[in-house]
Amino acid sequence: MEEKEEIRREAERVLKELSEALGEISLEETYYVVEEINVTRGDAEPELRPEFREAALKIAPRKDEEGNYIAEVGSWV
Repeated sequence: MEEKEEIRREAERVLKELSEALGEISLEETYYVVEEINVTRGDAEPELRPEFREAALKIAPRKDEEGNYIAEVGSWV
């Protein structure tokens, strides 16, 4: 019975400290106005960057001798 009372006192202490800490927080809401809802980048000519392929191949789990990705077809298909 004494253990339950100790747990209750500890819980009350934690709630009191949390309440005091939250009392210092400003609860004002901030609204941001965005003129454009769908923000996208402009279309441009695609560019081929060799460093991208090198970086992607470094993290590829599997690749063949020619440097192509080896991908597994999803089991759900």
